[in-house]
Amino acid sequence: MPTDPPIVFGPLRVHVDPVRAKAYARETGGDGQTVPLAYPAVWLTDPELSTLLNDLCAAQDAIPVHESQSFHYDQPLHVGEDYDIHIEIRREETPPRLIIEATVLNMHKTQVAKIDAMLRLVPRAGLGAAV
Repeated sequence: MPTDPPIVFGPLRVHVDPVRAKAYARETGGDGQTVPLAYPAVWLTDPELSTLLNDLCAAQDAIPVHESQSFHYDQPLHVGEDYDIHIEIRREETPPRLIIEATVLNMHKTQVAKIDAMLRLVPRAGLGAAV
């Protein structure tokens, strides 16, 4: 259940770097010729976005744990192309998590993909306790 209004972030200009896409494909079992379906996950590590997510977690005295992600494509990504990502972040209280929803647009402003990611917020209290 949402507890705060969503945070809107972006647009964030991103690029399908040929070297990074090929390396990502090798690491994930892809053919190295096409952009891997999960490649947009690398865009979610943008320093400005990471700072925002870290601040949201710090405000909850929690660490983020990757819970899930999904990618839904209207058209494929292309190596060497630029895209704009519009991101909305919501915080849910039960269970505590951040929901990240991103829309990827090409330079013609046509939707290319939707990305959803969930980060479970694990309270820092008790993490250092002996098991």
